[in-house]
Amino acid sequence: MEHNLSINSYLNTAKSLIEQGRDNAFIETQLLQQGADQTTLSEVLLQVKRIRNAKRTQNGSMLVLLGVVLLGMGFVSCIFLSGTGASLDFALYGLTAIGAVILIAGLAMIFH
Repeated sequence: MEHNLSINSYLNTAKSLIEQGRDNAFIETQLLQQGADQTTLSEVLLQVKRIRNAKRTQNGSMLVLLGVVLLGMGFVSCIFLSGTGASLDFALYGLTAIGAVILIAGLAMIFH
């Protein structure tokens, strides 16, 4: 029970350092200065990695969603504009290119 309490206190310290924008090396140094042993340190750093990956996955998912929406808007715009005889250039090339770039950036964030 005491081991879990110490892990939780070190994890809370690590979370506050993440919120401050600190990197993993700084977090490791701070936890070692607070007296964390190697087992506890490795467990806390594993949780830190999971927290960072969860945030990156969430941001990447939002970019993927935005890219898909832009691609869909380009598709629907092309359908409506082709019926009116208007220029398809922006809808076909602009929205598709922007949507594809944002989609690929989101996928890169998720799978990197």
